[in-house]
Amino acid sequence: QSSRRCEECVAAGNQLVLMKKGRTRSEEDDCPICQLPVPLDIKQSEMRPCCMKLVCLGCALAADKRGMWDCPFCRTLTPKTDSQILVMVRKRVSAGDPEAIYFLGSRYEFGLYGLVKDVTRAVELYERTAELGVKEAHYN
Repeated sequence: QSSRRCEECVAAGNQLVLMKKGRTRSEEDDCPICQLPVPLDIKQSEMRPCCMKLVCLGCALAADKRGMWDCPFCRTLTPKTDSQILVMVRKRVSAGDPEAIYFLGSRYEFGLYGLVKDVTRAVELYERTAELGVKEAHYN
């Protein structure tokens, strides 16, 4: 009877039951190459500006050991300057990539990559990405 009651609670959306059951990380948190969860420590992963993929440093190191100096996911040449990174990001923004829009918003917020700090523009970009489903945009 208790298992049936538990199923009823879950079906009803009882938060306490859901919290006790635990949850797994979403597939968005996986490295697109090795399919393992990306470490929570941001120093152990890197965002690739060419494809806007978060790649674990293990896959980046494995690619380097093989002599692949380009992006380990999309094989695009790694940009050398901030202006080259901005060109790649803006190209993805014009294609409607939500991760690229969020990335550009964070650069406007802090005035990085040679952009003038513009919090108003950053908020506009964050709102746009929140509408497109990027969860990080909701708290920036």
